[in-house]
Amino acid sequence: MNRRLLVSIVALSALTLTMAGCTAPGSGSGSSGGASTGSDKVAFVSQVEGIPYFTGFKAGAEKAAKEFGVSYTQAGPATADAAEQKRIVDGLVSQGYKAIAISPLDPTSMNGSISNAVKSGVAVITSDADAPKSDRQVFVSQASDEQLGATVLDQIAEQMGGSGQYAIVSGAPDASTFNAWTDAAQAEASKKYPGLELVGGIRHTTDSAGALTEAQNLITAFPDLKGIIAVPSTAVPGVAQAVQNADRVGKIAVSGFGSPKTVAQYIKSGVMKSSVLWNVQDLGYLTVWAQKQIIDGKDFQASNDVPGLKEPVLYDASTKILLLGKPTVFTKENVDQFDF
Repeated sequence: MNRRLLVSIVALSALTLTMAGCTAPGSGSGSSGGASTGSDKVAFVSQVEGIPYFTGFKAGAEKAAKEFGVSYTQAGPATADAAEQKRIVDGLVSQGYKAIAISPLDPTSMNGSISNAVKSGVAVITSDADAPKSDRQVFVSQASDEQLGATVLDQIAEQMGGSGQYAIVSGAPDASTFNAWTDAAQAEASKKYPGLELVGGIRHTTDSAGALTEAQNLITAFPDLKGIIAVPSTAVPGVAQAVQNADRVGKIAVSGFGSPKTVAQYIKSGVMKSSVLWNVQDLGYLTVWAQKQIIDGKDFQASNDVPGLKEPVLYDASTKILLLGKPTVFTKENVDQFDF
């Protein structure tokens, strides 16, 4: 959603950020090709290329591109680098793209590039993460921050029996999306679970190795700890590994916002019982649909029936947000049904 290498962490190869990332199409190696040869060119600039989350996004977007007759390109930095992300967006603007979608690494870093793109006649939207004070035309949101935070807190509280000490290992401290989720989780705890106690403050990390260290420190500092929420998908392996290393499986509950491929082994081994996210392939699909709607000059309705999606997609005209739907909870029963 940012995300993201320690060889000792199980399944790290699925998350590693050291793999070659994408650059702006036409500028060299690494760009992700389009899914069709339609006359309209659309693009998506991810936060980090080469990780399962954005690979899943691409699969859904390419499917939509074929169905709606557009040419799709996906590109992004190899690591969480806002300056590189900006360079990629700026490079796309001059290459004839009708619409560009962006998942900004922070809510303001892309504002100048978005403004310049719009002035050049390019339709610009945000998806997965927002730049609410920019000139973007719509934000394609995966689920509301309130629902995501509340859902993950409900999951961890249920596993903890509704009381006890819990901790949160989040992402970069300036990541507004992650901050909104942790705020919502704490609000849910205050409202429904007076027996829960957040300890250690919010721990911030940018990768799995940092999450491993933070979780180990929390386990050492708070011997009565009963649960840990891992916020970015890349924090999940580190937190899970820390619980395993401490021989606390079954004693410290772990949940978070991990993609199915990221969490599957931990759910199957019993370290985790659930993970909260959304169907990222559907998010990619909806993003291309939204770009096509804008290119064709079609307005979004309060409720939109999108071909290829099972549930209507709601639109809030006041905030210019398209909402994919409710969060998805991945468990042992359904985790293998998703390929991202």
